[in-house]
Amino acid sequence: MKKRTAGPWGLALLLCLLLTGCFFRTVDELYAIPQPSKDYEALQARLSEVVAQGGEYAAPLTGEMIQSVQLQDLDGDGRQEAIAFFRMSSEEKPLKIYIFRQVGEEYKTFAVIEGAGAAINCVDYVQLDDEPFKEVVVSWQMTAQVHSLAAYSVGPEQVEELMRTDYDSYKLFDLDQDNQQELVVFRTAAGSVPQAEFYDFDGVLSRTSAAPLSVGAYVGADGTIKNDYLTAVQAGYLTDRTPALFATSSYGETGSITDIFAVRNGELKNVTLDKETGESGETVCYYSQASLRDINGDGVMELPQPVPLVDYRVTTDTVNFWLIHWRQFDIEGNAAQVFTTYHNDRDGWYFILPDEWDSSLSLSRSDLPGGGERAVTFSYWSGDPTTEPLPFLTIYKLTGTNRAARARSGERFILYPMSALDHPDEAATIYAAEFREGWDCGLTEEQIRERFAIIRTDWYGY
Repeated sequence: MKKRTAGPWGLALLLCLLLTGCFFRTVDELYAIPQPSKDYEALQARLSEVVAQGGEYAAPLTGEMIQSVQLQDLDGDGRQEAIAFFRMSSEEKPLKIYIFRQVGEEYKTFAVIEGAGAAINCVDYVQLDDEPFKEVVVSWQMTAQVHSLAAYSVGPEQVEELMRTDYDSYKLFDLDQDNQQELVVFRTAAGSVPQAEFYDFDGVLSRTSAAPLSVGAYVGADGTIKNDYLTAVQAGYLTDRTPALFATSSYGETGSITDIFAVRNGELKNVTLDKETGESGETVCYYSQASLRDINGDGVMELPQPVPLVDYRVTTDTVNFWLIHWRQFDIEGNAAQVFTTYHNDRDGWYFILPDEWDSSLSLSRSDLPGGGERAVTFSYWSGDPTTEPLPFLTIYKLTGTNRAARARSGERFILYPMSALDHPDEAATIYAAEFREGWDCGLTEEQIRERFAIIRTDWYGY
């Protein structure tokens, strides 16, 4: 006897009802506004009490944690505490950081961290010691130019201030590889010059060592001490995977210099500093917007070193094109080159050069009027001024209404975005390339694509 089965439409309807649960809900339930949880209501009641006492929300101004109310498991018990930031203008210490703990279905005020000043600049929750509790590191903004840094231990019973100092900049990073964060503070003590101070936890959180910066990092071209001497402080790794901080400052009129700090034998050292010159001369960078980064994705920080490219038949001292040697450093401050790129900051792309191109390369531009087609041509040149370069590759930046047609003109092939291969009209800008017949560069179309990359905007933003 043949069994009767539901048709395809019946099965679809049945699955829909089972998966969505619509079959068991009334119309009122389907359109009801979602109700807040009891936890949310309990926390909101505590926050409302603070507001009723004259508090106004005052979220941190900078950093990754900029919400007015934040959730963190500070005491390691598996439950998150609520941390709320307020200002009570009428009080001597107007800035308040409330820590609420959940007890049953209620939230109770566990502690209040108070601070003077105009605002809470930044907050971090980190592990500074071997206890299961997180520490709270707070930057208090006293004035637009003056900041105070403090660290607080949040234990099971109370909050304790561990340290406090004025500072110019700071960074938290596990520099000694003990699975705990250390604190490096860049500051200028009264009557002294800027230096990097290392805070580590050994029973107490204290300054254990200090290291100097390059003289040119904090002394301006006019010979005076600069107020804002740091342009960036980045955490990364050296060639042997040693953690390090890379502190970059402006240098001279147009350059930059990077001091590399790492922990050696338990003390903070400026590993690139030349004791005779007082500067990290190996990291000075001119004539480039490129900033240090892990450009090849191997987990080690690379620093750019621009080098001039000799132009064919150019007799003046003007340099039109620069190559960038990307170098890694070890714990002794020794540099090792990774590869070389040509960075076209103007058009927003860079190209990784094969080693054999480096000493025999000439570059030229050929932009069309109107800016819709901008091109750079790579040529082989022996360096003999009586011999013309042999063009072998042109890279184009294409914009405008007919960009898609120009990207496929002649022997051109698309580099970026790859979606333009199928949907060229959807890309506002198309990058394409074309082999020239002057010299065999030894690369295929796919290898050209692999060496081509877009310059991301965050490269130049600190």
